[in-house]
Amino acid sequence: MWFVATAKGLVAGAIVITRKDGSTVSCAEDAQGLLIPNVREIRSIDVSAVAWVLVLEKEAAFRSLAVDLLWRQDGGGRGGVLVTGKGYPDISTRAFLHILATQFPAGLAPPIFALVDLDPDGVSIMSTYKYGSAALAHENAHLHVPGLQWLGVHSADLSEAAFSQEEDGRLSLTARDRRRATKLLGKDIFAEDGPERLWRREVQVMLMMNWKAEIQMLGRAEGGLATYLDARLAITAGAGHG
Repeated sequence: MWFVATAKGLVAGAIVITRKDGSTVSCAEDAQGLLIPNVREIRSIDVSAVAWVLVLEKEAAFRSLAVDLLWRQDGGGRGGVLVTGKGYPDISTRAFLHILATQFPAGLAPPIFALVDLDPDGVSIMSTYKYGSAALAHENAHLHVPGLQWLGVHSADLSEAAFSQEEDGRLSLTARDRRRATKLLGKDIFAEDGPERLWRREVQVMLMMNWKAEIQMLGRAEGGLATYLDARLAITAGAGHG
């Protein structure tokens, strides 16, 4: 079956996983994060303390934020969950995130965000989490996360940082990047009247300006990546629960 393999992904934060053998695992126990368990071994996931879920494209960003305890509980006893598939996610990581997203009662699910590079691969990775992949179209109903929202990196983040191009991590698009960006714009979800108009605009900006940017550039702003996310999550998660 498609979900037999052990995931390469990592998880950390305010959830407790109960396995079918009766054992439990708190994902708050290891500052480095835990390897995502095989979904076939999971009986249930306690999500009662979860205020938001953040999917990170890169392992380096995940480990940095896990060590900084970005997901720690707030004054109300609720915290976050960090997940990474270490680049393009494998099936098991996608299946785990899908299960995690469906554990919440109807209407009470917290926001699920993605933090990816501002480049065609980052957008493609985010699309794989949210909509699935063409290669596994017959399984996407069990793997996708339709509520996923793009938290960053956005082109506006570069303007707000007010850095020079050399300092902020901006890079020129390669020929491959431009081909991939153009291919993305040809997909239905990126259509002018499609569901992802923000995604379309950001890809168009990439092509027009001929640049891309990596998550790491947010770490160069005052306070670093954790401060950026604290502020962004407070605004967006708060709005999502308002």
